[in-house]
Amino acid sequence: MLRASLLLGIGAAAVVAAVVALFLFPAPVEKVEEKATGLEGYEQTIVTVNGVSLVTDIADTSEKKTKGLGVRESMDENEAMIFLFNDEAKHSFWMKGMKFPIDIIWLDSNKRIVHIEHSLEPCQAQPCKSYVPDKGSLYVLETVAGFAEKHGLQERMKVEFEL
Repeated sequence: MLRASLLLGIGAAAVVAAVVALFLFPAPVEKVEEKATGLEGYEQTIVTVNGVSLVTDIADTSEKKTKGLGVRESMDENEAMIFLFNDEAKHSFWMKGMKFPIDIIWLDSNKRIVHIEHSLEPCQAQPCKSYVPDKGSLYVLETVAGFAEKHGLQERMKVEFEL
């Protein structure tokens, strides 16, 4: 009987010690970080068009503009890339090196849409077709194919973003 009481006492003490240890020394909790969107080495901004916000990589150097979205395997609907130019002009784009279809949206210096090309397919053979707006632009926004149509984008519509 004494032996059973002793074992019961030791067992209870072990349980109490374990509970106290959990409070004093909690197991490390692994931080789960939300997947960061955007390309490494690119600044990002939020572009909002017709009430839809896009996490947008900024192509602001010659190298980034030349590579464009060709550095990506795919893109989610809430992602985009914006190209910044020094002068408002008829900036030409092509689909060389692209791995997925996109919409291309040209914006003037007032951040208004001046031209949209819908669901452009990647270039499969040289020479690749160039896409040029009728009006000058200072910014060009690339989104997933079908974005402009799905969200009702139209010429003269205002686009919001901070650089």
